[in-house]
Amino acid sequence: MRITELLDPDDCRIEEALSLAAWVFDEIEAPMYPPEGRAHFMSFVNGKDLRDRIASGNFKVYICWEQCSIVGMMAIRDGSHISLAFVDNEHRGTGIGKELFERIAADHPDTAFTVHAAPLAEEFYRKMGFAPTDMERLEDGIMYIPMERKP
Repeated sequence: MRITELLDPDDCRIEEALSLAAWVFDEIEAPMYPPEGRAHFMSFVNGKDLRDRIASGNFKVYICWEQCSIVGMMAIRDGSHISLAFVDNEHRGTGIGKELFERIAADHPDTAFTVHAAPLAEEFYRKMGFAPTDMERLEDGIMYIPMERKP
C-alpha cells in the first residue's frame, strides 16, 4: 500500500526525501548537466537555506512511501511553485508523480502552479496540465523549461 503525505517541518523523513532527490538526480539527470549544474543542485538539496525554508513552512515536502521506504517526493515553494519532484528508479512510471502532484493540487485548490521542469520531466508536466511559458533555459548550469498550470 502506498501513502502520500505532507511532512511536518521537523519530520526526520525530510532528510530521507532530500537524499532520494539527490540520488535520483545524480543517477538520471546529472550526466546531461555541466559540472556547475551538478554542483549547484547538490548544494541546494544539501544547503542550510533549504532547511530554513522547510522549517519556516515556505517550502513544503510531500512524500509517497511504500513498505517503509520513500519512493517519491515533491515539494512546493511559496505555495505555488513545484520543486524537487523525484521518484526512485524502480517506481518510475507507476503513477507516484501523479499522486504527489494531485495531493499538492488538492491541498492548494484554485492555485496557478509553476515549475522549472527538467527536460526529462517536460512530458510528465504536460500530462499534469502544464504548458511551457518560455523556451528551455540554462541558469547556474541547470537546464529547465519554465511551465505553468492554470487553475
